[in-house]
Amino acid sequence: MIRLNSPAYRELIMPPLMQWAERLLQCVRLLISACVIVLFAYMVIAILTLVAGRYIFDFSIAGAAESATFAQIWVIFLAAGLAMRERLHIGVDILYEALPDILKRVTALLILVLGSWFLWLAILGSQRLLQIGQMQTSSALGIPMWIPYLSLPVGLGYFFLEFLIAYLKKIFFKTPIDNAGKDKKGATS
Repeated sequence: MIRLNSPAYRELIMPPLMQWAERLLQCVRLLISACVIVLFAYMVIAILTLVAGRYIFDFSIAGAAESATFAQIWVIFLAAGLAMRERLHIGVDILYEALPDILKRVTALLILVLGSWFLWLAILGSQRLLQIGQMQTSSALGIPMWIPYLSLPVGLGYFFLEFLIAYLKKIFFKTPIDNAGKDKKGATS
């Protein structure tokens, strides 16, 4: 019988599946990163234009602040997943690091289950907000509110993906991964 974490399993089953999954994951990460960059740039330009229009030209641009706020909401939820990928969220891991390897894996599994449950409930809860947003429009621009509300399930879904990857690595692979994507021995993951 072949074990899931054995080299034989990885050689037989994982390479084609992992190659496909890694390509898909890289495309998703590239898309999310590009969206964050574009939205952040728009947010900066919109606010600078608003400030310049208001204080230099004595003219206020209707909706610039509202559209920048919507862009900021999207940036926050999408960037949370990017921060999860880089392991930049605050965590208290002193006790975790002191545990033996088997207890680290059990703890990581417990965190994975509880975190997944929370994120799933948050994603489900955002569905109700999307329904409400179909009936509402924003005050300044008249944009349907489901557009900014859509940032919740999209951002939380991406966060869940990165969370899942991070904790599955902790559970199934012995070599710990640091923030730079390198294991403790210096090899890139």
